[in-house]
Amino acid sequence: MTTAASLRTIASTEGGKVFYFHEFLTGLDLDLEQTRLLRHDNRGLVAWRRGGFQKFGCFASFQRRTPSPYAEAQLACHFVPGPMLADGDATGLFVGITRICDRWDWDGGRLPAIADPEIIESERDRQDVHAFDLEWIEAGLGHTERILVRWGPPAAARAWSQWAARRHKEILELRLDRREPPFPGFSKFMSRISEIPVLPQAWQGALASVRGVYLLVSEAGEQYVGSATGQEGLLGRWLVYAANGHGGNVLLRQRGHRDYAVSILEVASPDMSPDDILAREAHWKDKLGARAHGLNEN
Repeated sequence: MTTAASLRTIASTEGGKVFYFHEFLTGLDLDLEQTRLLRHDNRGLVAWRRGGFQKFGCFASFQRRTPSPYAEAQLACHFVPGPMLADGDATGLFVGITRICDRWDWDGGRLPAIADPEIIESERDRQDVHAFDLEWIEAGLGHTERILVRWGPPAAARAWSQWAARRHKEILELRLDRREPPFPGFSKFMSRISEIPVLPQAWQGALASVRGVYLLVSEAGEQYVGSATGQEGLLGRWLVYAANGHGGNVLLRQRGHRDYAVSILEVASPDMSPDDILAREAHWKDKLGARAHGLNEN
């Protein structure tokens, strides 16, 4: 049996072997048949970063009635979005395990056991919602923000609530301590527009410090080449897309608010003028055929 205490040692000494999250849970003597795995969206990530166990626990205490992500489980393992992998697979960063103590139809009256004023206020008018009494359990707390799992390709990522006994998640990283993942570098950076507002602070700082040319790709593979010439750098430009979905582009506006994959084609040197950067943008549009076959009109 793989115990939680031995998992780090095994993972570090047997480089060729793959370990899975359900092995970690088995080592904690938890019933896989009664345990759900939940990879929350970016709202959960924001709640976690702003208020840790209290705010995130309150956020997780409100869920749709049908189908309920908790189903009839007794325990829930909570994950927040991790960095997207080079092959496009989503990842999940483990934050902890809650016991599901009670549930009821939310009417704004009875408050959940884990309460946060800001979260409660945001949930006041929601309909068709169950409220839950959740309780953080000690098991697994020593591995908060230390276990990163492969959740699966984008289609699998939409299945954000799964049974632990049926969906075995590969452990990609077992970190020695809680930390922000290192910035991958501009040439290797890949994300989605929806993830930009909740990127680690160090990543945001790096992206705000440079201007340059970037690439947006739709789920259908359509490409859009753009550039960031302002003082807030790439980050500032991408935050506009996160807010309105189109950044002022006509074709993107016609397609509505969509979540594009984003990467960096070229980082501008500090001495380049805005006109120089726009010239490099035009070069990349020609090189990639973004006008003829993509989402660029000019």
